[in-house]
Amino acid sequence: MDEIQQPAPRRVHFRKRFFHPFQRRTKVGSVPGKLRSSKNAAPTNVERIFFDQTTVQEDESVEASSLGDVTTGTQWINVVGLADHKAIEAIGECFGIHSLLLEDIIHTHQRPKVDTINNRLVVILRMTDQEIPLYLEQVSLVLSGNTLISFQERPGDSFEPVRRRIRQSLGRVRGQPADYLMYCLIDALLDAYFPLLEQYGRMLEKLEDDVTDSPGPHEQMQIRDAKRELAFLRKTAYGHRETLQRLIQESGGNFSEDTRLFLRDCLDHANHLLDVTESFREVVTDLRDLYFTSLSQRTNDVMRLLTLISTIFIPMSFVAGVYGMNFDSSRSRWNMPETRWEWGYPMALTLMVGMAMGMLWVFYRRGWLRR
Repeated sequence: MDEIQQPAPRRVHFRKRFFHPFQRRTKVGSVPGKLRSSKNAAPTNVERIFFDQTTVQEDESVEASSLGDVTTGTQWINVVGLADHKAIEAIGECFGIHSLLLEDIIHTHQRPKVDTINNRLVVILRMTDQEIPLYLEQVSLVLSGNTLISFQERPGDSFEPVRRRIRQSLGRVRGQPADYLMYCLIDALLDAYFPLLEQYGRMLEKLEDDVTDSPGPHEQMQIRDAKRELAFLRKTAYGHRETLQRLIQESGGNFSEDTRLFLRDCLDHANHLLDVTESFREVVTDLRDLYFTSLSQRTNDVMRLLTLISTIFIPMSFVAGVYGMNFDSSRSRWNMPETRWEWGYPMALTLMVGMAMGMLWVFYRRGWLRR
């Protein structure tokens, strides 16, 4: 009987989970190093890829208890989903990962950072799914000898180009140790942010046109969401830059000098990511100012139109009010003699229309009727 696959966790809108990365899941006063999975965590599956210059062995699902370090070649263990904390504890026991590091891995509220305990290097970053609204998940990379272990919150990642290079023996990854594989994963994770930034660029261009043409509540909500998402993205990019700087400076003997050179290239990508995010935040701030300016301009246009209409009808109302007075013309020849004239009514209408046309001409000459 085929095994029933668990559905992937539902993708939550950014506005509903914006403060999620800043909330701690551990209870106050809990024992340090104690693992406790979140109730919303995805089911755990352990994937394994072993490779060297001549062979590649790939297993889509393995038992955590059967894992162990290798003496030759490079082993990549990818743990997808953090629901089974016992399996994660078993992996920690197999590779000597400290319980405090496992706690940081399974509790996905960590900021990007790098840490080393018992010669086990742990790098925690955040990965994007390259879609708007923004969604970032925690990815933890553990370097232990010839083995690299990656932990991610849910299925789907940015590492498929690295897998393809391993399978097809593209580039130099098959002939390098596990520290170079860690660089490849970090590089793929950072590169995935740039298609996302391109989407934000196109969205901001369209939003600028919408705000200029017809600003409304929908555009205001889009500006607010973009401002919040880019602020969170800037915080993540800043954390990535700090992490890579520490990784290059303080990683000790975990990286070769050759791999450090490639990590500097990743640092350049992180700096570029931070610069682009900062520029987009300035664009959003300008769009917010443009929105209020356009809204104020539209209000001024409406008020100007209403004022012009009122100004035109004021003298016409005066004429109509004068001819609406109930004086008895039979008592005196000065009591509204126009009301006894046979052309009095056409004359009053002509006078009011002439006054209106004259005022419109004056307004036009002064430029008050032009945008």
